[in-house]
Order: sequence, then structure tokens, then C-alpha cells
Amino acid sequence: MDRYVVVIETGYKVAAATHKVTATDPMPPVEANRLFLELLEGMHADLLPAKADTTMLEVSPTEFVRIHRLMGGVVVLDRVTLARVH
Repeated sequence: MDRYVVVIETGYKVAAATHKVTATDPMPPVEANRLFLELLEGMHADLLPAKADTTMLEVSPTEFVRIHRLMGGVVVLDRVTLARVH
């Protein structure tokens, strides 16, 4: 049976090494897809903390990015990916 993980990358900024990468344990496809969609809807603040004034961009059916603009024009990028384990 296929197993999937959800990889959450948060806090990417230009010239900063403050990002964080979190991956779930492998799980069945239905459970992983449900978690992925819930993250897209803003749920699970423990994995993807809420931020005001963000733009969510669906890159593909298995990846989305969230762009957050800070004062001074600094842009912070978060990325969430649903991936099959090989």
C-alpha cells in the first residue's frame, strides 16, 4: 500500500536561515490528503501557524505556497507538499 507524507516548510526569507522543515510520519493516502487539504484551509496551527495578510497559491494538486509580506517589503514564503514515499 502506498504511504504519503506531508512536508511543511515555513519561514523562507531572502538572506535568512530561519526556515523550518517538518515532515509527518508516513500515512495512508486518504489521511495524508485530508491533512494537506486542512492545511490549505488554515487548520493545524501547530504545523502551519496562522498569519494575517497572506496569499495562498495552489502550485499543483499536491503543493501550495503561502506568501506573507512583512513591513519593509520583506516577503516570507511557506510551502506545503504532499508526497508519496518510495
